[in-house]
Amino acid sequence: DPRQAPANNRTMSDAKAESKRKSTREKTEEDIQYEERLESGTEIKSLAIKRVQTARSRSQVVLYQVDVKTGHAEWATFKRFNAFYEFHQQLVKDLKKCGLPKFPPRHSKILTDHFDRFFIEKRRADLEQYMQSLLRIPGMANQEHMLKFLGVK
Repeated sequence: DPRQAPANNRTMSDAKAESKRKSTREKTEEDIQYEERLESGTEIKSLAIKRVQTARSRSQVVLYQVDVKTGHAEWATFKRFNAFYEFHQQLVKDLKKCGLPKFPPRHSKILTDHFDRFFIEKRRADLEQYMQSLLRIPGMANQEHMLKFLGVK
């Protein structure tokens, strides 16, 4: 019967439909949350660490001002070096195969004056470079740990 095409003579639309079926996979909860963050404009567009201040809690501490911009807002958050370190440790634990950048070195307070202005400036620049390197990793600007650390959610 000429109206029936042989099985190996599929139409172009059949091939496209089959290809699409093969390439689609079940969306995970994480995929859905990622897409929602993209649509809502919470993706981090830029960040900078240009200012540092010392503060007193129980003892004197150094705070790094992280200026954050998303599609809808911009703000500053203040973090101690140890908060950056704990954030990095969380990323290493959960995302070790993402090609994470090297974290700036830690220095003993016994051997290094953590309030020396040159030390603070070097650490600020190193932290800024580290954070910007993270943002260059595809998908990191929308990654849940990054958004929490920077106060997006």
